[in-house]
This record gives sequence, structure tokens and C-alpha cells, in this order.
Amino acid sequence: MYKVVCEAYKISEPKSIDGNELHVKWPCRIYKVGDKMTFSIHPGTIMVLEETDKVCISALSAILPLVRGMMQGKAEDWDFIDDVKFFSCPDAERPVIFEVKRIRMEPPVHGVTTYEDEQKEI
Repeated sequence: MYKVVCEAYKISEPKSIDGNELHVKWPCRIYKVGDKMTFSIHPGTIMVLEETDKVCISALSAILPLVRGMMQGKAEDWDFIDDVKFFSCPDAERPVIFEVKRIRMEPPVHGVTTYEDEQKEI
């Protein structure tokens, strides 16, 4: 079992895709570089609020399928999920790029889960 940390790696400046006028004039106002969303399987929840800085509903809805798979054990040989290192939110004109890290969790002891001190990327 793994904890998954998605850390804002790059905040993109607005850029037109088709040459037309942009609908926004500024980069994402929710995240700054270093902000994190942390996920883990806890009874009744998937997001670790104590370790999460900010949450954008659009980024969250796009990344949840990836995160759910990454929290499980090693993927099949044909699956790409173990190789994912970066993820982009779905805002086409000013995406936020997240670095995705998997951290192996120790088995629960009497209902309490601890994490390895060393972050191990897979």
C-alpha cells in the first residue's frame, strides 16, 4: 500500500491554444510551486487533509483515477502507472504540472498507519 503525494511542480503562464484571445489573464491562483495534495487509504477517506495544502476540484477530479491505482500494490508488467512521474491539471490554457510521488506505507499497527521516513519513488 502506498501514500501518493502530488506536488505543484510548475505553474504555467496563460497561453492561447488557437491564437484567439484568452479567457483568463493570470496563472492559476489556487496553487503555488510546492503546494501538495496527499492521498492515502484511510478508513472513510482518501485525502490526507493534514498533509494537503490546497484542493482544486478540476485537478482533483482528473487525478483521482490515477491516484487510486497508485495507492495499490505494484501494477502488472504491461501497466504504465508505476512509471508516472508528472501529471497535469485539465486547464488547457494555464495548466498546473504536478510531480507525483508514491511512498510505501508500513502496515497498520493497532489501527495506526505510519509512513517510511524515506520517500521512495517508484
